[in-house]
Amino acid sequence: MTGQPNLRQIQDAFSGPLEDFVRESGVRLAVLINRSGQVLAQVGFDRVFDLVGVASLAAGINASSRALANQLGQEEFEHLHHAGRRRQLFLGHFESAAGQLMVVTVFNDESSIGLVRVFFEEFVKQIQRLPAMDAARRAVQARDFEAELETSLDRFFQDLIGG
Repeated sequence: MTGQPNLRQIQDAFSGPLEDFVRESGVRLAVLINRSGQVLAQVGFDRVFDLVGVASLAAGINASSRALANQLGQEEFEHLHHAGRRRQLFLGHFESAAGQLMVVTVFNDESSIGLVRVFFEEFVKQIQRLPAMDAARRAVQARDFEAELETSLDRFFQDLIGG
């Protein structure tokens, strides 16, 4: 990436490492978001509103867990893991030159939390090695987020009403 990358270039740069993570860890769905819930890359989601909902809820969960950690005298919790009968969720966050990023994954018994954590650490290393990441923070501006959110909401309501 030369100069200041735009949002599409940033998303494209994140896609390869996220696809590698999904393939190696055996997770079913994965989304990379920033702290505010803006989607930077995703693998496995086939309905727009599912993706937007997961991203928004994950950003809220991360903010809530950070506040809870502070109440308990901790800076933050390392990762979050929730297990159900058939599916599990892993939310891992990390610092990058683009700010705090989070990966939200959904997986079943074809993978394990141990595998997800190992390959999450590899994913983080890949992201931190990407060139021009220091420019990424400046490139993801409010107007880009607003335009993306508006487009996603339009698609959501079109799907919802069958338009």
